Amino acid sequence: MLFHSLDYFYFLALALVGFWVLGRHRGLRLGLLLAASCLFYMAWRPEYIALIGGSTVLDFWIGRRIHRTEAQRARKAWLGLSLAGNLGLLFTFKYYNWFALELSEGLQAWGIDGSLPLLEAALPVGISFYTFQTLSYTIDIYRRRLEPTDSFIEFASFVTFFPQLVAGPIVRATELLPQLEREPRLDQNQVGRGLFLIATGLIKKVAIADLLATSLVDRVFEQPELFTATEVVVALYAFTMQLYCDFSGYTDVARGSALLFGLELPENFDRPYQATSPAEFWRRWHMTLSRWLRDYLYFPLGGSRVGPVRAYANLFLTMFLVGIWHGWWANFEVFFWYALLQAGAMTLHRFVSRRMGRRRDAVDPWPLRATKVFANLQFVVFSRILFRATSMENAGAVTDRLFSQTVSTAQVSLTVWLLLVASFAAHYLPRRVFLTFEQTFVRTPAALQGVILVVIGALLSLVATAEAVPFIYFQF
Repeated sequence: MLFHSLDYFYFLALALVGFWVLGRHRGLRLGLLLAASCLFYMAWRPEYIALIGGSTVLDFWIGRRIHRTEAQRARKAWLGLSLAGNLGLLFTFKYYNWFALELSEGLQAWGIDGSLPLLEAALPVGISFYTFQTLSYTIDIYRRRLEPTDSFIEFASFVTFFPQLVAGPIVRATELLPQLEREPRLDQNQVGRGLFLIATGLIKKVAIADLLATSLVDRVFEQPELFTATEVVVALYAFTMQLYCDFSGYTDVARGSALLFGLELPENFDRPYQATSPAEFWRRWHMTLSRWLRDYLYFPLGGSRVGPVRAYANLFLTMFLVGIWHGWWANFEVFFWYALLQAGAMTLHRFVSRRMGRRRDAVDPWPLRATKVFANLQFVVFSRILFRATSMENAGAVTDRLFSQTVSTAQVSLTVWLLLVASFAAHYLPRRVFLTFEQTFVRTPAALQGVILVVIGALLSLVATAEAVPFIYFQF
């Protein structure tokens, strides 16, 4: 059930009606929300509800055991069971086949017949997201930063909350559980913000991301040999904007839908292509993932408070896992190199900044900042050959075309040029411009808001691709 389909909005409307009718009855309200979320997830693969159900039961039970246990060794053992269960499940579906194939090839090279069975199953949608969410619950209880909930329905509603279940943002227990505990409240401001975010997300997805994909990006990566070097460069910029509009568009619809339930989800993007360095980019891109790994991996490893060698190792490992998180067994090789590239860039940037004695709060004059933004954008654009490529051979074919010394833009349509100019121009506008648009919409009378949304919906239906394009981050 895709966010940019009518089916989703019929489903959302029914869930909202039931939720607010039962608003004063906490158990019934959360039960309906849980049932709706399970139905939403089962629309993809019904049998995979057992996986998310298993993770939910495991961590609900372990959270209570950790809280009731005083002995530190036992607490660590319970936490270890949670980590092993959740990360084991994630590893099995995302990476087992790759390791099995590599190990089998290695054994055969030594003359040993060691073929391992492969997992014949599709990657469960959203497994990387809900795994991190349930882990945040047990880890925070272990750290004594969170009291476990006594309500299984409440915890299950947190894990399966359908607006952000499939592709985030990654919501921590400390952020959403307190909101589910209290009676929901809804006001005109929340409704206006929610509708504005949904409309913004749909525009990003349908009018920009999908059109860039079908008009140029997909064709270039499918048959790069048919395109000139210039056309490939344009396609890489187009993919950079497609990926942003696709993922941030999903997040906007998710956050807007949540607001209609009276729930606030964290932001996941902050105009990432305005970043001046790899470090700043990852503070602005998929922020909930970056913060999760920072707080639950980088800081526990010692962060930058340890010696300089370990500090660089901690940073490299964290960023490497950020990159690897995006891949799975079918494209593991390209994402392995993507992860190395991102981790290396982050580590090198830290080394150079420290050598130059640069302070993190230093403010650059605008010409220098503009130069840094431009340089960092080029790194993002061209490193994403590995993000988009289906294999190392495909990445090599696309890269070869960059050095083909052919110049032509005949296959770049006017639509692509207009979308690129408009979307990049909008991306570099000050944040206050978008806040002004949002506040103006929120203050608009409800009837006029409805008219605006109908007009936007009609225009999107005219430009929408013939077949709905899935969100890119569904595969993670």
